[in-house]
Amino acid sequence: MKKYFAFLLLTLFVLPGESAFAQVSNKKLDKFIERKMKKAHMVGLQAAYLSKGELAWVGSYGLKNSSTKEPVNDHTLFMIASCSKPVTALALMKLYNDGRFRLDDDINNWLPVKVNNPNFPGKPITFRMLLTHTSSLKDDNDLLFKLYTLPQGGDSPLTMEDFVKGYFLPGGSYYDVGNNFTKDAPGTKKLYCNAGFALAGYLIEQISGMAFSDYMKTAVFGPLGMNNSSWYLRDQPDSNLACPHKADFTVMNHYGYPTVADGQLRTNVTDYAQIIKLMMNEGKAGDSVFLLKATVDTFLAVQFPAVNKWQAIAWNYNEFDNWLYYLLMPRLASHTGVDPGVNTVTSFDPTNKTGVILLSNSLTTGLRPQKIFYQSIVKRLQKEAGRHPDK
Repeated sequence: MKKYFAFLLLTLFVLPGESAFAQVSNKKLDKFIERKMKKAHMVGLQAAYLSKGELAWVGSYGLKNSSTKEPVNDHTLFMIASCSKPVTALALMKLYNDGRFRLDDDINNWLPVKVNNPNFPGKPITFRMLLTHTSSLKDDNDLLFKLYTLPQGGDSPLTMEDFVKGYFLPGGSYYDVGNNFTKDAPGTKKLYCNAGFALAGYLIEQISGMAFSDYMKTAVFGPLGMNNSSWYLRDQPDSNLACPHKADFTVMNHYGYPTVADGQLRTNVTDYAQIIKLMMNEGKAGDSVFLLKATVDTFLAVQFPAVNKWQAIAWNYNEFDNWLYYLLMPRLASHTGVDPGVNTVTSFDPTNKTGVILLSNSLTTGLRPQKIFYQSIVKRLQKEAGRHPDK
């Protein structure tokens, strides 16, 4: 979950281009989702499920802008908050797949500046630690939220490099030993860290020799056909962008933050489905091999079971962190995203090759809306994916 709003999970009772497929009409599903959205006070929603390793159904509901009454359609782009993290991880895993580094290498081998936990200066932070939130890096949530460009909106004037150097280097503008680093040695404890994924984005720049967004476009989005996806407002392909909304349906400005790689991706379910398809289809994108099967297997595997038995690379098998949820739902590779006016979730089963994606431009803040978003709709879509007719 994302920054300032990470605490929401702790309050849950039970948590949480054109389409290149033949759309299946499902009026019962449409009515179900519309009814659930009304009960959850959701402004707009884009939903999808995958079946047999392919995108099988997309549904769009509600409004992308409550002031203009413009509806969400299947091409509308949503900011997806922390569901961005698996996409950033994919970019790093692509570099790993291509032999550019090893997961247990010290990240400082690729940085022009040295990043260490000052409480353990001799203990290196590895790529594997960074991608599993076991790096001993910590979020200063008050600071991170202050760096959002709200209420005025727009991309952050600070670059990701500005943030990384200011946050992790002694003497930096945001450097704070107590707020930015844990007292646990790297690799010994899991602590979800958004700032760590900003560092991952900066590493992508250093290893690839390209700006983060340029590398993503060239090496990931292009080959996967994710032509509608971008990290910055300045790079948006068109104006079909869902506005974030406050709880009272007030439209918020489109905003940004300097950590970028941890949550600022704007995309739609059709594009995001390409990421899930890779995970399901052993690294293949159509007839091409984008990642080796061994790389995908590593991506989806729990990395430090003695530290946390559910955390894979970016993906988590205990994402909803609620035992009641898992009495009703299977443990699947999942990620969620929360930001001001944003709620997202993706969950998939690489064995059965089914998956679900939900993107919303309103934040579910109450117990009932959260239950509807994270459980009811996800459960129904998983059911539909499992019984989707053969082509």
